[in-house]
Amino acid sequence: MQVARFTPTEESELVNEVHINTAEIPDFVRDNLAAATLDLIHGILRQPGGREALDAKTAARRAGRSTK
Repeated sequence: MQVARFTPTEESELVNEVHINTAEIPDFVRDNLAAATLDLIHGILRQPGGREALDAKTAARRAGRSTK
């Protein structure tokens, strides 16, 4: 497996956005990421108070997005 590494230089700039070309992500990586995400969400929902915690996080994310 290859790991991408970023070494900052003086010419590097900090940015607020990251752009990912999803067309370059191999199918097996996309499928593994989707499966892991679903496992995480199902695990959260199985916990007591999980639904409420997830809903609160979603509401906070959406509120932050609407102020931009």
